[in-house]
Amino acid sequence: MTTGVTLNLRADGGLERREHPLLPPRPGGALLAVERANVCGSDVHLWRGGHPTLHDCVLGHEFVGRVLDTGGKALYDARGERLAEGDRLVCSYFRVCGSCAMCRIGRTNLCEVAYASWGRSSLEQPHFRGAFASHYHLHPEQFTVKVPEGVPSSLAALANCALAQGLAVVDRIRADVLPGPCLVIGAGALGLSVVAGAPRETSWDVYDRIAGRRANAGLFPNARALDSLPPAGGTLDGHYDVVVVAAGTPEAFGTALEQVRPGGQIVMMGIINTRDTDVVSIRPGVLTRKGVTVSSAIRYGVPQLTAAVDLLRGDTPLRRLPLAEFTLDAVTAALAAAERCESGRVSLVPNGELH
Repeated sequence: MTTGVTLNLRADGGLERREHPLLPPRPGGALLAVERANVCGSDVHLWRGGHPTLHDCVLGHEFVGRVLDTGGKALYDARGERLAEGDRLVCSYFRVCGSCAMCRIGRTNLCEVAYASWGRSSLEQPHFRGAFASHYHLHPEQFTVKVPEGVPSSLAALANCALAQGLAVVDRIRADVLPGPCLVIGAGALGLSVVAGAPRETSWDVYDRIAGRRANAGLFPNARALDSLPPAGGTLDGHYDVVVVAAGTPEAFGTALEQVRPGGQIVMMGIINTRDTDVVSIRPGVLTRKGVTVSSAIRYGVPQLTAAVDLLRGDTPLRRLPLAEFTLDAVTAALAAAERCESGRVSLVPNGELH
């Protein structure tokens, strides 16, 4: 095969199928065949015009790929394992340059060029820089982890966004409050990945407005699904030591502030849009009076991606999340299904057969 296909989001919101030549990988990079590409909530936001700057790009970033070509160069994953053609891998969807101000102080998740190769039009070479495509060009500054044979691609695709991000959230929670009780607002793959990655003794309530998503929380023995939240009580009251915001609506932050106990912690990860309309009114003095810690988790590091793959090797409840599969040509239907939250996971299968 000398050409491949991308699904490019146009500035007018439409999706355009484009065919491009498969260029050789750059030194230190690789050409991958996309085996699975999950539809993340951020893909739906992009599709609906919810990003302040990205309006012409190849969608997709939560995926697993198979190595087709390394350009004859040795390629190693984050564990130091050499990758050969035919191996499956997951990779960070962002770059880590290692030399910018953030990287030099160890905050590689905030690399200043993290998105320099992501969110690009497929008209820009090397064309394949999004996962809603038949192929993907791995940049040398993306880190990778080899997928073991015991982890099916349908499961492994969770690792490089939802699960690694969930583990990054767990790592941000203070040890003194982690025993709980804890609350996750949003029962998508992102929120449930927090539950999956937390210590087993941690008690979680999982709230979501959508019944089907709430039901998935029942797969986790340390979680309880809620169809409503406990009354807020007084301004300085609360019910939870930890509240993780894994929903994409600004209003969720106000809910978190109501639900967190004095001295507790709010961790933000679901709200990523920065549009002028994505605002919510709060009383800042409540934060002060409650003595609440507010943290955020954007992107992740090598330890979290490695741990995500290790977790998926075991009998995690994430294996039993409902899965809806679509061909690449049915991408609009896949995005619509993800928007309706019909399943625990929505997956595109560009180069294989549906189960």
